[in-house]
Amino acid sequence: MGIFDFFKKKNNRQENVSTPVQQQEMPEEKIAEEKVEEIVETIPEMPVQSHAVEEKKVNELYEKVKIYSDYIVYSIALQLRGDFAPISAFEKENGEVEGFAYMVTDPTYGLSPQVVLSNMKEKFERELKEGKIKSYAVLYHSQFNDDGNHALAMNPEDLKAITLSYHFNDSEEGKIALPYVFENENVTFKGFAGFSHEENNEIMNTQLVDGKDYFTNKYEIKSPESTNEAGIILKKSNVHSLANMWGGIFGFQNFQTQEKFAQYLMETMALCRVDEIDAEEKAKHTEFGDIKFRTIISDDFNGIYPEVKTNFSLDFETKEIREWENVDHNEAIVGGVARDTFGLWFFPTDYAENKNKYFTQNKLNVTISGIVFVLDLHESFDLPDGTKTDEEFTAYKPSQDLPDYGCIDFIGKVLDIKETEVLEDGSVKGYMLKLRLITNPEMEDFFTVDAFVNKENMRFETLTVGMQVAGAMQLQGKITG
Repeated sequence: MGIFDFFKKKNNRQENVSTPVQQQEMPEEKIAEEKVEEIVETIPEMPVQSHAVEEKKVNELYEKVKIYSDYIVYSIALQLRGDFAPISAFEKENGEVEGFAYMVTDPTYGLSPQVVLSNMKEKFERELKEGKIKSYAVLYHSQFNDDGNHALAMNPEDLKAITLSYHFNDSEEGKIALPYVFENENVTFKGFAGFSHEENNEIMNTQLVDGKDYFTNKYEIKSPESTNEAGIILKKSNVHSLANMWGGIFGFQNFQTQEKFAQYLMETMALCRVDEIDAEEKAKHTEFGDIKFRTIISDDFNGIYPEVKTNFSLDFETKEIREWENVDHNEAIVGGVARDTFGLWFFPTDYAENKNKYFTQNKLNVTISGIVFVLDLHESFDLPDGTKTDEEFTAYKPSQDLPDYGCIDFIGKVLDIKETEVLEDGSVKGYMLKLRLITNPEMEDFFTVDAFVNKENMRFETLTVGMQVAGAMQLQGKITG
């Protein structure tokens, strides 16, 4: 996994999306090695020097900082591909410079930029004090705007500069910044204030070597894992959100471009917090024909989930729980074995209230339903053994795009169709489908799922009973009985 995949600058479309939850995407594993001078325009800022003593002081800082030119340019190269991750490097006793970075090995678990910066500084300060290193530099994106503000940039609008935080063993800690401005699709760097035209150009013209490992020192970020007394594996994740789930309900294009849906969810949660409003009035905003908006309201946590109504249930044995730390441990993905036969992962809509049961009871009876993210017609193909898939063929597997959300890629047979609407005004339109996902000649409903699909998320227009469809689906469930 690439260096720090959790701190990406959003594109313009994403910046304009208002959602009740954070949305994040994971990047490619490869670390790009761009030719910086082809994209970056360096604007020299000539320092005004009043006498020789000041000029010597500036040059001394430049002579120290320039040993980190590779990593300054590397930080720029990461930025040009949309990666705004902090990186660092240190000078060994023999004068060699090596890079250090936190590496994400599990896409479900990362550290916040604040924690990363704090950990890097603590590590290097300790090693500097112990005499293990001569100096270090930590590079991160800051709010610096020629105003001395080197605070970490946490929002896209705060991105103003690359700050280099340094400490050399013969001087005090300090910070300098490389300001930049976004102009359409380009980034213009102004150069380090206080460095001459020639000094800035010498740094910015540094060439990165293709194939070189600039981070020979790495710390792997791993998801905490344990096994409880019930034999259930407990893992933690902290990068998940419900944005895709709501995109499945409202339609992805609609949810990204129309703020009214996110606004509706926030207003509904606020409404449900008010004790004086009666249950019937709240139900108008949360109870619909085939969909329920389930709210979790407490002093510590507020949440809202779409829940597809169903009567389909099955026996389930819990094997693993991946709990979401970023929502105060109130959401999770549960995995195990259904009907003693097939593997199943799902998002439990009742996790906040039934967490203790999920942790302690291996054997459960759960209802399972789904939210279809994309629906297309299935085209027959040959299996590896040469068998051609027929009209009864069904199958599913963990989603390749969203493998850690309880999502599946599937080929299913449509057993029933019903048009349905969501929201009080019926403005969200879709279908409730009964989909067979496993064909078992001895049991018709061995694994069938009631699933909602928004019409906007369909790649064809006409649905008929008996047809084969393919797509991606979020599975959800809750304890019943």
